[in-house]
Order: sequence, then C-alpha cells, then structure tokens
Amino acid sequence: MRAHALRSLVLAVLLVPALAACSGGDGAGEAGGTASQASQSESQEVTAWRAALEEELGTDTFDFAALQQAAAADCARTDAAAWTVELALSGNLSTSALTRVGLEHACADVVPAFDEAVATVEQAADPLDLVCGPGVELPAEAALTADLVCANR
Repeated sequence: MRAHALRSLVLAVLLVPALAACSGGDGAGEAGGTASQASQSESQEVTAWRAALEEELGTDTFDFAALQQAAAADCARTDAAAWTVELALSGNLSTSALTRVGLEHACADVVPAFDEAVATVEQAADPLDLVCGPGVELPAEAALTADLVCANR
C-alpha cells in the first residue's frame, strides 16, 4: 500500500510539470505562460524544501530524493493515531524535526496530526505503552511490528 502511494506521488511529481509544459500546444499564449509559472513555482518550492533540510541537518550533503520519498510515504499517515503508533514504535523522536520539514513541504495538511502525535509520545512515560498496552487496537501493518517490538520489550 505504501509503495503504491509512493509511486503515485512520484509519478505525479514527475508528470505534472511535463503535462503542464505540453498543454500549451505551440507554447505560445497564456497556456505557455502558465506552464512556465507552474514550473518556476515548483522550482521555488523544491529550493525552499532543500534550504529547510540544509538548515535542519546543518549540511548541504544529503540524499534529497530519498527524503522526498520518505515524505511521500509519511503523507499517507493523515491522523494523529497513525502517527502516534509510528512514533511510539520507532522508539526515537530525534528525527521528528526532519520528518516535520518533509511534511511541511509535501503535505502540510498532515502537520497538525503529526504535532499532536509527537506531543502524545513525548508525554508518555513509556511510549511503548501506547502500542503495547492492554486493549490497544492497531491497524494490521502496525500490529505486526508492534507484536515484535512488544515481545522484546
């Protein structure tokens, strides 16, 4: 499921500028100008995303494509419960700021759910209690991971 969502996002990112450029026919007139503006806007967004990552990581040496792919996969988690499970199972919130940068640029509408989940996990005495505790119901994919993590607790 994650792979399908990731492929769809990557295809959209790659195809939208190409389709926008082709939609202008002979490239003249408003359609050509719109395609150029869309391409320039996307370029500015990518530049802003790279700058935010550089600031967060403290370096300009990183795999931007891999971080874009991770953000695309992270965009599939749209509610605080899904993020709480993901963050609690990760056992480490140290990368949450980097994840947040990706969400801000790839799917800003997910940021409030992410922030809520970070706060929940930070406040928990033991984050694994959020996924290993009695009566916790998890989605099938998370349940498999939780079973392994909780068994080795």
